[in-house]
Amino acid sequence: MISELQDIATRAHIDTIHPNALPWPEAFDDAERDFLSRLAFGEPGHEEKAVVYITKELAQLAEIEKHVTGVLSIVLSELQREPATGLNAGHTLHHALSCFAAEELHHANMFYLYVRLLSGRDFKYPENLYAQRVGLYQSDESPWVKLAALCCSAYIGESVITVFERRCRALDPEQRFFFTQLLVAHGLDEARHIKVDHFVFDHVIPALNSAEQRRMRQILHATEDLNTELAIRFAAYAKDFFSCDYTGGNRANEIQMQLTAAFRELVFGGEIIRKVDDAMNDEHRQLLAAFCSETRVHGAVA
Repeated sequence: MISELQDIATRAHIDTIHPNALPWPEAFDDAERDFLSRLAFGEPGHEEKAVVYITKELAQLAEIEKHVTGVLSIVLSELQREPATGLNAGHTLHHALSCFAAEELHHANMFYLYVRLLSGRDFKYPENLYAQRVGLYQSDESPWVKLAALCCSAYIGESVITVFERRCRALDPEQRFFFTQLLVAHGLDEARHIKVDHFVFDHVIPALNSAEQRRMRQILHATEDLNTELAIRFAAYAKDFFSCDYTGGNRANEIQMQLTAAFRELVFGGEIIRKVDDAMNDEHRQLLAAFCSETRVHGAVA
């Protein structure tokens, strides 16, 4: 198990792109906005709505990423009081989770840089429920329970954004547009985070006793409830901030909501936590194929 975990972070310093390494322009041109319209609406002519949609989604996701960093910091600190045996022996787990936490904060920074440059506004939402979301993990539960709940919750958003990365790759195979470059850069780290999640599914959750697994699910569902509330608030705030309703005719927004609901049910709707690609049926794969020309969420791009 330790060698499997060690392998995940072996190339973390190579397979990554720091936000400063991206070729940030002084401003985005009409071609970038046209691409976002085609990405979200399937056609040009909806540039304003597409900009508001992407701004809202990436800013919201940045808040989720910061939450992951915060909770992982709690878990890392509390694991120090656990017996130094099994997965907690040595520095392997600490290193893998530290890389995960640091990369999530870089992602939040990268996303906010993009949306502020794209929208030309200092878009941020002060009522981001951060204290409430982190507060769910500031209890006396085992850090293993907290790690399991966090990875299950984070896995849903990570899977959805991976689908959008695949859609960008399909629409922009030469990666001419900055948004594609952004999601590809993000995906280098996200591929490792998914592997950490899968490791937790395979090795941490099965080791929890029945009471710990019940508590994990309680924290998980409470996290998802707050994330849903955050999404609702962000949507209302973005519509008011930009005086623009971005939802009408927005196919990407519709697919995103469908995938989020489907992935939640597939991953933790049953008695055991499942990996999304293992749980999908033909209908789910057809939906993916129509949207991003792929039939898998994770793994090598065809």
